[in-house]
Amino acid sequence: MSLSVRVNNQEIRHSMIRMMFSALVLWALSMSSQAMGSKDPADWLERMVEARKSETYSGTFVYSRGDEMSSMRVVHRLKNGVEQERLIALDGEPREIVRNGERVICIFPGNEQVELEQALPVGPFSAGIAGDIAPLASVYSISVAGMERLAGHEVVKVALMAKDTFRYSYLLWLEKQSGLLVKSMLTGKEGEILERFQFTELEIGKPVSDDEFTEILQGGVTSHLGQAQAEEKPIPYRWEPGWLPQGFSPAPYVSKTNNVMPEKSRSRIYTDGLTLFTVFVEPVAEAGMPEGASKMGATSAYSRYMDVDSIRYVVTVVGEVPIETAKKVADNMRMKANVESSS
Repeated sequence: MSLSVRVNNQEIRHSMIRMMFSALVLWALSMSSQAMGSKDPADWLERMVEARKSETYSGTFVYSRGDEMSSMRVVHRLKNGVEQERLIALDGEPREIVRNGERVICIFPGNEQVELEQALPVGPFSAGIAGDIAPLASVYSISVAGMERLAGHEVVKVALMAKDTFRYSYLLWLEKQSGLLVKSMLTGKEGEILERFQFTELEIGKPVSDDEFTEILQGGVTSHLGQAQAEEKPIPYRWEPGWLPQGFSPAPYVSKTNNVMPEKSRSRIYTDGLTLFTVFVEPVAEAGMPEGASKMGATSAYSRYMDVDSIRYVVTVVGEVPIETAKKVADNMRMKANVESSS
């Protein structure tokens, strides 16, 4: 699949933030099911997808990545067919993220409200699985690995172990009656824990008061992040990966524009149905990005230069994949003249 992409330093930082935020809400905001003790992991995964928007719950969870740890409170419900959720940081500077359907608002001290474009789907599996786990089963060994008790709930442990070194493995602990995720761990190829999420307090099925959302949703948005500001000339090339890990394909929610991605510019997101990474390309003079790799928890970023027609571009891959995967994707990017640059 081809793409035309153009980013700057700010977009790379925003992509990293989106990935980090996605890692938080990845586990906390989206996963529920109707399974009640099935021994078939397919049942758990399929029902997670079916009901990920419908469960009502509230609680407090801790999340760690690398040497960092944070705690947050989450409230989630489905009202009149619209998914609503509120994520409240309990450490550091007060801040919140509120979602009402497709509308996403960040709230900062002083009740400053910034509306975001929802550029990524919330939660695992939302990009890939649609009632059929066959694609996942080709790259992960999936099994029900036992039962435990966590945060006062009986849970079922589901393991998704990577069959190659191009992706990470996942351990999920799902509440037995509802299927809601109570704990998760993301592990590397040696079994090392890269990210961990766990509820310390959790209520499932208890009605959520309108007061949790009304005051915020009626408040005024002071600024927007996600609106194109000025049209700029797009990069005159189409870029495409010469190599992708098995099971990865373009995600359906790609090519959104915003004020850090100029009009007609593109980014391309790839997913295997469980994890994802994003590819960016931009002239070096504008990007100012150095070559090399960086990593925080499970999130990797790798940048390299490519020269085309005496212009140097920087190709950057960011996502929850090993550094080696990000590097191989970036090193194998290829380009050709974009005869449809006006599209």
